[in-house]
Amino acid sequence: MREFRRRKCDNLVTILSSLPRGISIIAVSVALALTACMPPSVTQLDKPDLAAAGAAVSWHDYRRTSGTQPLPNASRPLEDNVIDTKLTYDLPALVDLALHANPETRVSWEEAKAAAARLERNRSAWYPTLTAMVFGQYSTTSFPIPGGALVTDSYSSLGSLDLAWTLFDFGRRESVVDAGAQRLNAANFAFSRKHQEIAYRVASSFFAYQAALARVTAAQQTFESAKAGTGSVQAKLDKGLATRPDLLLAIQEQAKASYDLQDAHGSVTQSRADLTTNLGISPAYTLQLIDLSQLPLPAALVQSVEKIVDQALEQRPDLMARLAELRAREAEVRKARAEFWPKVALRGMVGNQYWGNVHTNPPGNESYSANNMVNTAMLTVEWTLFDGFERSNAVHEAEAKQEASRAQLEALRLEIMRDIWKAYADTKTALEKREFALALLKAAEESYAATQESYDHGFSTVIELLSAQKDLARARFTEIDSRATLLRSAATLVYTSGEQNSEELNADDKAFSRSRP
Repeated sequence: MREFRRRKCDNLVTILSSLPRGISIIAVSVALALTACMPPSVTQLDKPDLAAAGAAVSWHDYRRTSGTQPLPNASRPLEDNVIDTKLTYDLPALVDLALHANPETRVSWEEAKAAAARLERNRSAWYPTLTAMVFGQYSTTSFPIPGGALVTDSYSSLGSLDLAWTLFDFGRRESVVDAGAQRLNAANFAFSRKHQEIAYRVASSFFAYQAALARVTAAQQTFESAKAGTGSVQAKLDKGLATRPDLLLAIQEQAKASYDLQDAHGSVTQSRADLTTNLGISPAYTLQLIDLSQLPLPAALVQSVEKIVDQALEQRPDLMARLAELRAREAEVRKARAEFWPKVALRGMVGNQYWGNVHTNPPGNESYSANNMVNTAMLTVEWTLFDGFERSNAVHEAEAKQEASRAQLEALRLEIMRDIWKAYADTKTALEKREFALALLKAAEESYAATQESYDHGFSTVIELLSAQKDLARARFTEIDSRATLLRSAATLVYTSGEQNSEELNADDKAFSRSRP
């Protein structure tokens, strides 16, 4: 199971690297530069202090009373069986964990299994039905006669095997089986798309978490700069080179930096909760996350958006699922039209009948019994000639549903095209904004350093120093946002393209099927 999950989560890398060259550049950032916004050390999802134990008790009570099937280790929740606290997680490992723990994967898997069972149930219509029947009866009958009553005890029994087999129904069964097969395809495609969706959500929340950590680092640096600035102004004030209002302005800026630092810490908590939710685990768990901040970000997009759209329209699992649903609706139309024709069936029965009578009053009357075989065979033709226009309306209903499904397919096609164009434009814009953010940060750092040196020598005012400090803080946050936006835009572009070929999907589904209990 873990090997399959690991291979499945590596599809996030495969999705990117298997795309044409233009998007594969983004693949490097999404699959490798996973934590570019992270501070330069291994980070940790800290375990919070949970006081509300009552909710957990209620959940365990529910599992105990609802008869939920026990997990491999029934004394621990599912997360304990899939989380490795000693492992340092990169993005593929996080996706692997999500596919293992997130209940949404199990929902889509069970829905696919249900679709497979419905298909096999539909196929059973091709086979004959064989029914065993046993019948027994005992009765007492009394007839008044002169001087008394004639009492007769009767008994009978019948054992038989009944065979019923529809030989010809003008395509009813073929249509039902075709509809079931198409809905199984739709469920399989939905299962694959769910995996892609979870991988995308994990990647997006992972990038947001890393960006929040980076904002904490930037806010800490800004706070230290503000604190140093306050100390510098205080030193000048002690020498009579600064005024009291200058010191108050520096203290005000330090308080603002302290507020921003606490706000950044709160953002980390929120983004961490979003990440664990998408992983399908409790926020109480501690995960070690790898630092990949030194890996380069993508530099350019060379693949045309038209090519990406063409590929998405060929391989998006949700579009394929919608197309399969349309084919199922077409089969339902054929089935509704076939109801106007007769059905030809073979019926037969073989059995044994035993019966008899015993006269118990007046005494001395003889009893008798019989034992004989019962064999019948018939060929039946059933043809409904008039049903109050029920079949006509059934055809109209099936045709309307077919047209609705066709319209939904077209709507999804337009939605995919819109999403790809938007994601492509966002990624291209993010690449350009990244360059400007880097230039802005470099200029702000140089400006602050020059202003600080000028202030120390008495050539700049405290207002200029604080203004340069604010500009540097904004430049730091702008650089972090540009990096996180670029990563999220790249991941969105890959997700909207739905890159993954059918052979990989089928192989993954089979492997996952073998891994299930």
